[in-house]
Amino acid sequence: MVEVDELARRTTMLVTTLARKGMVLATGTALLVFVVGGLSYLTGLAGLDGSARSAWALVGAAMLIVAVGAPLLASWRLSGVSRHTTELIGELRTLMTRDGNAERVVIETIAVEEREPADVVELRPVVYDSRQFNRLRQVTVRATDLRRLPAALRTVTTFPALLGIALLGVVVFGILGFLFLVAWIV
Repeated sequence: MVEVDELARRTTMLVTTLARKGMVLATGTALLVFVVGGLSYLTGLAGLDGSARSAWALVGAAMLIVAVGAPLLASWRLSGVSRHTTELIGELRTLMTRDGNAERVVIETIAVEEREPADVVELRPVVYDSRQFNRLRQVTVRATDLRRLPAALRTVTTFPALLGIALLGVVVFGILGFLFLVAWIV
């Protein structure tokens, strides 16, 4: 059987690497949403009059806060994962020594992540990688004495949903921005 300490260290390195990649992606997404959403918001203010303008001022601001806030929340959560590496290793070690099923799930997670040869450049998106941790997250939820590990895995597995909210915001703001531009011109 693979040594528990090595499994804990390798799994923690996967989670923290995913967190670092995710922070960069989330920050870039937030910037994109802010630019597209902000321009659409301003175009809506310029293109609308009366009560429609007042309504857009409130609804558009709320939409912009949610769309920009989702990836910023993801980035903030992911930064917390990187700060607690040693605690994550300890909690993973505790979980695997106590529960054989957890050790098997960790081994399967590591095996899925390391299928590619070492000399192949890794270009898979972060969103795809986060799905590998769902089973591990389900195992950690049952452990009541672990603090950092369930939170870290929840952060990694909810990351795609938060990015999805932001990307949906880009699409909605893009469409609305076009419509507001047409209303402003006409």
